[in-house]
Amino acid sequence: MKLFTKYNRINLLTTIVIFLLSAAAFYFAIRYILINQVDNDLRIEEREIETYLSEHGALPEPIPVKEQKISYAVSDQEFKKKRFTTEHLAGERDSFRILQFGITTKENNYIATVAKSLKSTDDLTRSILLISLATILLILVTSLIINRVLLKKLWQPFYSSLGILKNFRVDKNQTLNFPSTEIDEFAFMNQTIQRTTNQAQQEYSLLKEFTENASHEMQTPLAIIRSKLDLLIQDENLSEQQSKTTQSAYGAIEKLSRLNQSLLLLAKIENNQYAETSIINLKDKITEKLAAFHELWQNQDISVTTSLEDSKVNLNTELADILLNNLFSNATRHNFSNGFIKVGLKEKELTISNSSNEKELDSKQMFLRFFSQDKKSRYNGLGLSIIKQICDVSGLSIRYLFSGNEHQFILSW
Repeated sequence: MKLFTKYNRINLLTTIVIFLLSAAAFYFAIRYILINQVDNDLRIEEREIETYLSEHGALPEPIPVKEQKISYAVSDQEFKKKRFTTEHLAGERDSFRILQFGITTKENNYIATVAKSLKSTDDLTRSILLISLATILLILVTSLIINRVLLKKLWQPFYSSLGILKNFRVDKNQTLNFPSTEIDEFAFMNQTIQRTTNQAQQEYSLLKEFTENASHEMQTPLAIIRSKLDLLIQDENLSEQQSKTTQSAYGAIEKLSRLNQSLLLLAKIENNQYAETSIINLKDKITEKLAAFHELWQNQDISVTTSLEDSKVNLNTELADILLNNLFSNATRHNFSNGFIKVGLKEKELTISNSSNEKELDSKQMFLRFFSQDKKSRYNGLGLSIIKQICDVSGLSIRYLFSGNEHQFILSW
């Protein structure tokens, strides 16, 4: 749920609850005031009756009025308490506010009942309630509209900054230019993001430069060590144990050399040293690679099935060669004798699949550098990382599927 939506819901719910409670309190307060006013009118009628009795010695005749009724009832005993009630009288649709009080003449005790209609009071209360509810509804609608328009405008710099940050890549020499804003919090956020990304770019640049320089400087000593080991292996005076030790050291140097070359290649790709692109006939390029791997597959009894359609893609020529070499090498390396390799090329898609005894790769980690399913593998775990890096810089997408004993890599553009 978006922050804006969550805020609106909480704000609207809180406002509705407050307004409803306020409306209920206002309704009961107004009704109490109006009922109290009617009670005062009834008390005035009571005093008038008592005044008339004291002056004339008899009860006044009840005069029928539309919204007021007066009646007397003989009582066996003196009625000393006053009583206010609200009820419906017989034959009347509206409710009445009733005051009953005791009054005594020379002859008898009476219970006087003065009733006043609450029709005007109910109508006024209902009108006030409707006006209040309409006002509350109007305020809620206005508040909702203002919140949607105003808050959306207020949060616009935040979403603009997120949009800019979303397209930021630490490996690109980008300068983040955030739009100016008068809101201090967003301005502070933009300054913090800019400072953090600049620092990340500097650290990444230093790390990349170190990796490239280290890989480059390692080439010469590795070449010297390998040549010395070549000479040492050819020495006939070596014992069997010395020969095995030398062979082991030579294998380690070979692995280190491959690692160095892979890291150097990744550094070059990240440094955009393969920026020049051209339209490549991918069918011809794949046919060329199939011919180059044919003898190797034949020696390993690996059958190859192809289905190639015409396809052209905008790629750097060297990266295209490296990409196809790594894909075919990967399919060969993790295959087995009498296995298979399938190559399918469509206009916008390349599929390379191979048989394998190895289990399904971890799709979340398979493209990470130095990742290897088998910790005892003699490979450096950079092959798939190089493939992914080439795809990223070339605008290609890569997917991995696994079914049975078949691993499948799908490139699309």
